[in-house]
Amino acid sequence: MDEKGFVDAAKVDFNDERAVLKAALENEIKGRELYSQYAKTVKNELAKKVFEILANEELTHIADIEKFINASKDFAEINVEQMTSEDSVKHAKEVFGKIVSELYKKIEPSDDDNTSRDVAMEFEKNGYEYYKKGAEATVNMKLKKFLEWLMEQEQAHYMFIRNAFEYMNNPESWYAGEEGWLLEG
Repeated sequence: MDEKGFVDAAKVDFNDERAVLKAALENEIKGRELYSQYAKTVKNELAKKVFEILANEELTHIADIEKFINASKDFAEINVEQMTSEDSVKHAKEVFGKIVSELYKKIEPSDDDNTSRDVAMEFEKNGYEYYKKGAEATVNMKLKKFLEWLMEQEQAHYMFIRNAFEYMNNPESWYAGEEGWLLEG
């Protein structure tokens, strides 16, 4: 782990699929802990909901990674098509639209809230890069598809965080620039 708690990708043998999965599991557990902590400490109600949702989504990723870890060597018993069927971006848009519509007043995010945003976005970016390396290294098509799906999840989480905090910091500007993001779906 590096100083921020990420698994150091340079220390992972990307030719060892189990090592890739175990490090991925560590990252998702760390993400769950990070988002759970932020959900308790941020002041803005929208930020709190964003981090609660992300913490819960990490549980799904943890369970899915554990299925791969506990599977046979070729992952024959894994139905990767069913596991990866969720449209990550569409889901993020729907969830964001729902939580924004539930909030009745604007509360400015604090500097600490914006710091949590920065760390969370970096965490998701690192996750994306990690899964990309894993997907490029594996020859197992099921694992490759799963890691590519996790890349999509990380990207959707990154956009979810970015859009939520842009909305909190400047809703008028956000609506002008991203109106379609909220109204689609």
